[in-house]
Amino acid sequence: MKKSVLILIIFFVVAIAFIFIDGFIQSRREYVEKYDFVIKNIKTDIKGNLTFYDNLNNKYFFSGYWFSKYDKLGISTGDKIFKDHYSKNMIIYRQVNNKYQIYYIQEPNGLIPFSLYSY
Repeated sequence: MKKSVLILIIFFVVAIAFIFIDGFIQSRREYVEKYDFVIKNIKTDIKGNLTFYDNLNNKYFFSGYWFSKYDKLGISTGDKIFKDHYSKNMIIYRQVNNKYQIYYIQEPNGLIPFSLYSY
């Protein structure tokens, strides 16, 4: 009985460590990358998290920057997402009178604290 409980505890510790390491890798990759695209389509999963698609139907789901339909940000198709290489903030632009203006600035809000991968 003690051996099976120990194995179960080890399994959960390894699973949680794997989730944390995967989140770190994804967040670090997003921190390094540059994003500059206009949202063509938005899909919502069961938990309310938003997934964005560009004109080429590329899928963008962010680990370090969570967007949810419950945040009431009002992000919609036609908005532009921009984040420069090694930048902390992701900027959402909205088109007003044929010019893009800053609509919202999203700071990292994912599972992994920003300070761990922005060295």
